[in-house]
Amino acid sequence: MSSTVLTSIFDQLVSQTEHLIDQIKATQQGYWLPITPEFPANDSKSLNLACRLMQSFWYEDGQDGRETKSCFGFIALPEATLKLAESINQTKDTFKLEVQQFQKQNKQDWLNLKGELARRHPSLQEQLHFSGLSRLHLKQTWRSLPVIPRSPSRIGFNWYQSGRSIQKMTTQQAYDALAKLDTDSPHIKLQLDALGKLPNNTKLAKVQNLAPTMRANIFFEDGESPSRQAMNISLPILIKANNEGILPKHNSPEIEAPKTRMRAVRSDRKIEDEPFLPSIRVHKYN
Repeated sequence: MSSTVLTSIFDQLVSQTEHLIDQIKATQQGYWLPITPEFPANDSKSLNLACRLMQSFWYEDGQDGRETKSCFGFIALPEATLKLAESINQTKDTFKLEVQQFQKQNKQDWLNLKGELARRHPSLQEQLHFSGLSRLHLKQTWRSLPVIPRSPSRIGFNWYQSGRSIQKMTTQQAYDALAKLDTDSPHIKLQLDALGKLPNNTKLAKVQNLAPTMRANIFFEDGESPSRQAMNISLPILIKANNEGILPKHNSPEIEAPKTRMRAVRSDRKIEDEPFLPSIRVHKYN
């Protein structure tokens, strides 16, 4: 994969997305987008904000490098516009795959190319109010557009907060991870000492709490029997507009995720709540 081909794929993605935004604004047949408390969910300003997020390939000024801008809701569209969105998802998948391959080939070449990609399309960046260092936000660039080529009867939105990434570890793997830190620090020495007292066959787990995610439960009554589809979303769902122009029923959750966990902790939870080795987020099993 050459830098020229990768640049071409990125340009194609930007161009396709611009075309999609034009189509959304021209062909949308209703929407519900609770993006900010200031604007009603069916206000044109909310639609403009949602479209901007679909084009947010760059970091905003002051945006944390770990942060991914997201929103939820839905936009009703004709089939032709949905097909364009699906083709964009294919381009996104290609771009992600080729970037990952390019990264493996030469890290420095990739860093140089990433900088070049970030500086492309300055007029669009200015139009969308992206400025500053023009850093490319890969996760926002290649995340899929949620496309549902059917007309739902109802959509239930719920914040999912209990997601965790759990990676099993051996005591040796935990030791190797701690050894990469400052082993002269008292708190690292204490953890190495505690780890050394465990039997070698002790099961450990590296645990990372995941950011809250909006989950959509989508219900259909357009077939012989009702059906349901669930999906996690970080952008509005693009749904097929029905012939009657009626939008699906839906609930109205808070725009921001609740600060505290809403679901009860499972009684059969096997991993201890407190980390045994906090510096590397490693827990013991009960």
